[in-house]
Amino acid sequence: MEILKFNPIFKPTLWGSETWVVSAVQGSESVVLSGEYRGLTLPEVVKEFGASFLGEKNYERFGNDFPLLIKFIDARQDLSIQVHPDDVLSKQRHGKMGKNEMWYVVNADRGSQLIAGFRRETAISDYARKVQDGSIEDDLNKVPVLPGDCFYIPAGRVHGIGAGMVIAEIQQTSDVTYRIYDYLRRDREGNLRQLHTDLALEAINFNDITDDPKIRYTELRNEVVQLVACPFFTTNEIKLDHAIVRSYDDNDSFRVYMCLEGACCFLSPDGQGIFLHHGESLVVPAAMSSVSLIPDGTAKLLESYVE
Repeated sequence: MEILKFNPIFKPTLWGSETWVVSAVQGSESVVLSGEYRGLTLPEVVKEFGASFLGEKNYERFGNDFPLLIKFIDARQDLSIQVHPDDVLSKQRHGKMGKNEMWYVVNADRGSQLIAGFRRETAISDYARKVQDGSIEDDLNKVPVLPGDCFYIPAGRVHGIGAGMVIAEIQQTSDVTYRIYDYLRRDREGNLRQLHTDLALEAINFNDITDDPKIRYTELRNEVVQLVACPFFTTNEIKLDHAIVRSYDDNDSFRVYMCLEGACCFLSPDGQGIFLHHGESLVVPAAMSSVSLIPDGTAKLLESYVE
């Protein structure tokens, strides 16, 4: 199999835009841009190559469903305050995966902040009233951010991306989102945006109280630095100023790479080379044992897979 580069899917929104760079969500499927498999959608690739693409354990676990959705989010305004259901609740209600996700802050204006969890105890009995009068904002944990900050957002954690930042988002393949509060904004037709107050109630983890949700890590050059490891995905940061060989002998899984800075050539063992530039992503199939990463000067990558 080849290293596969997919078309980005740009989605304008009321608050900015999303770019879905690797997606198997129905209606927003990524398409292979070049090579032998040009024109195939990501679900078609998974169906045709199965375990060779996903990895043996992943294919047993997910079948023909690609398990990750990879995005860049450009927030010009505050996003709505949301929560996502876990696998059990989402399957029960929607027949879909839950949504555990992580954020890596690529860029952030001075003073930018996001919401991650509660900062104080919030009574379930007060929840609906606080949503209605807007006082729910007072209970939420607002965190100043800088480029390079990283956050894990488990299902059940109330969260919101703030204005003035670009986020790399790695998540389970799910489009299930419960909107809790949206700052009384109106849509293009002048209507208040729909809230999911009742649906969200059972999904929210009201015990999720924290004052420091940032992931602590040390950025290193030319080494693999783990950011998040959970049952749904593992994500590493790789910052390069010279070539390295990334071996996959320790894990039988596809690898998704996002380029956050610079550019990098990916060279397969059989000599296939493909360039990844800032803001782009590609997928290395599980059947490929290693890849040489050759930066064009310098590059910063995120690497994600499922163990």
